Amino acid sequence: MAYQDELLELASDLVSRPNATQAELRRAVSTAYYAIFHLLVGETTLNWNRTSTRNALGRMFDHGLMKRVSDRVSDSKRMPFTGEDARIVSSLRFVAGIFVELQDLRHTADYDNGTVWALSDASDAVEKATEAFVAWDRIRHTDIAQEYLVSLLIRPRD
Repeated sequence: MAYQDELLELASDLVSRPNATQAELRRAVSTAYYAIFHLLVGETTLNWNRTSTRNALGRMFDHGLMKRVSDRVSDSKRMPFTGEDARIVSSLRFVAGIFVELQDLRHTADYDNGTVWALSDASDAVEKATEAFVAWDRIRHTDIAQEYLVSLLIRPRD
């Protein structure tokens, strides 16, 4: 089982615990984000043919850049994807949007001690991550999905 799959399973286990504590709910949300983060990083580094340096490449990803790119991709006005299969575009936008949403939720879960998490909110976050994994699996080999992966790593020139 790949690391990102283990993270997603852990997040699911945390929200499935009877009487889950705030710490467990927060950790579930954070872990759901890291599952999708590592899914995208892992998918990108698989394209690198030198297996000995894939881990080093994976350390180059920047959460902020990934969020900005994902924000742009999920916005149909900024990224119209003219001429592309609408179903693929929709799935890509979904994955990108969930990445942004989960990153925001992770920040709240990890840093905002004033927020009290309901089981339903943490479960929703884990479910969204799960749905993003399924959506990604459908499109992972398409050109626009591969272009998205590259854009997550390389800062665009202004």
